[in-house]
Order: sequence, then structure tokens, then C-alpha cells
Amino acid sequence: MATTWVEFSFTESEDDIDPVTSLDGYVQLSTRSSMDSLNLKQFDVGAKASFELEMTQLEPEKCENCQNELEGKRITGTVIITELIDEQGRSGRIEADLNISHIEERDSDGFLLQEWVIFDWDAGASSFNQMIHVIHSSTPWSDEQVSSSFLIDTTTGSESRTGPNLIKEKVAENKELVRACLPDSFTCNGVSNWDIEMNVNRGNIGDSIVVESPHHFIEKSIPNNLELSESGFLGSWVNLSESNVPATSNCLLDPGNIISAGSWQIDGSGSGIISPLSSVLSSAGLPVLQIQIGLGVLTVLEGDSGTCSQYTAANSIAQILVFEN
Repeated sequence: MATTWVEFSFTESEDDIDPVTSLDGYVQLSTRSSMDSLNLKQFDVGAKASFELEMTQLEPEKCENCQNELEGKRITGTVIITELIDEQGRSGRIEADLNISHIEERDSDGFLLQEWVIFDWDAGASSFNQMIHVIHSSTPWSDEQVSSSFLIDTTTGSESRTGPNLIKEKVAENKELVRACLPDSFTCNGVSNWDIEMNVNRGNIGDSIVVESPHHFIEKSIPNNLELSESGFLGSWVNLSESNVPATSNCLLDPGNIISAGSWQIDGSGSGIISPLSSVLSSAGLPVLQIQIGLGVLTVLEGDSGTCSQYTAANSIAQILVFEN
């Protein structure tokens, strides 16, 4: 929650423990990126986000472009942000409703083929909505591999293999406490001062909810002679060189009348896997959605109803589609 929506996923990593039913705790937003991720760009770093969230099992309807049954989970609840200081030194608070849905398709061996995430942040003037669809060209993770990739067991619980500082310990039956530092935090020492303290509660998750199948992309024609758009969220992670805008691009939803457009080649030198809080979420039994970006093309369309981005890999079937409004 403290960095970006791409860090959320909801598959349990072990079969012999009860599923996560709820999370509660706080995140000290001690970095600029953590504040910006919640659309709090106009406030000073250091606000505190307290949350109470519940988990629900989803039963997605049949997907016409899927070969396997879909599974999903939804996390909903309230986030109260306090200790907000604006540019004039005035203090304030925000009460927000958070709704994150994650749906995935896995093959018969449990490897991930494609997934969808919808992030809805209802916080008045700071509200926003984001949707992502990832089509994987390879299957790097099975259910069983995820937790062990990020965490190592210790005598007191679990710790992160690679950082940032993280400790997970069992404090009661079906209850764990996770303490962690945000990436690049200068105020978190990992001993007496933590950015994140989160109670992970396990038990019976209850009946599943039937939901519609995820959105399939639409093809959008791009007018000529438009202004150049921003490269958007995906473009901020990689090295880009401007290229010709194509005649069409795929969008998860219709962005409306196109105002600006841009297309860029990704050279691959800055490519990699985007998952900043992987160890934190894995410690809570919530393995991470990982976005892998390499050589390819990024096209962004800015419309009067939203912004859509499409990344297409150069030498594989991998695609990433993002819609924001």
C-alpha cells in the first residue's frame, strides 16, 4: 500500500495454514514515493496511514480468452491518514476507502499465465483508480515458490532475504505481527523504529463472491498530429527513446477523445522486475504481482476519460496494459 498498487497480490503461499482474513496496522509514509503513491504530492513527507482491511474470496466468471479457471481475492477497508502538513504548514487528515481486486489465471501446474489488478482509492480530492493486466511470457513463480523467494525462516519468525528490514513473528493463534521499513527510508532503523507495523489475522475467509470476468482490451485508433503525452507510470521505470506513434494501440477501457499520445522504444538497459515491497507482502501471505519489463515498445494515450498505456515485449507474447483515471 505504501508504494504502488503493483505490489499487491493475494495468493496464499502455504497449504497447511489458514488463509489471511484481515490486516490492521499502520504505515509511516516516511519517503516521497510512499506519499506520492497515495496521491499526496501536495503534503510533506511523514504522514501516518492507519488501516483496517478485510479479505474476500472472488469467483470470477468464465474468461473467453482464458484456457483455465480464474481465481481471485479482494481486499477492502478504511485507511485514515493523519499528520498531514501542506505547503502552508496547515495540518489535516484524510479518511479513504480502499478496494483492491486481484484475479489470476494459472496453468495446471500452478504457474502464473496472466493477471489483473484493480486499485480503487476513494479519498475525496486525492481519489484515483488504476487497472492493470499482465500477460506473462514465462512462468517465474508457482504458488509454492513465492514466499521462500523473499523470506528466510529464523528462530523468531521470518526475515527478508534482500531487504528492506523486515521481521515477522507469531504473536497468537492465527495472528502474526509484521514490522518493516520502507525502501530508502532514512528514519526507520529496523530495531526500535519501524515504518510498517501490521497485524496479519488468519481464519475462515468465508464464502466467495461471484464477479464478472476481467476486462479484455479494446483497440483504439490514434489521430495524427497530437501533442506528445507523458510516458506515465510504466515509463518511469525504464530507459526510453522516442519513436513513431502507431496507428492503433490497445486499451483496457476507452480513454475517450484522445488529447495526446506518445510511443517509445525501451532499450532494455534499465529493464527488470518491479516489486518494491515484495518481502513485506509475502510475509503477510500475500505474494507479489511482479511486472517484468525488457526490450519492447511503450505507447501511452491520454484521453478526456483516462490514460491508457500498453507495453509490448520485443521477442515474446508479454504485454502490460494499464488504465488510469
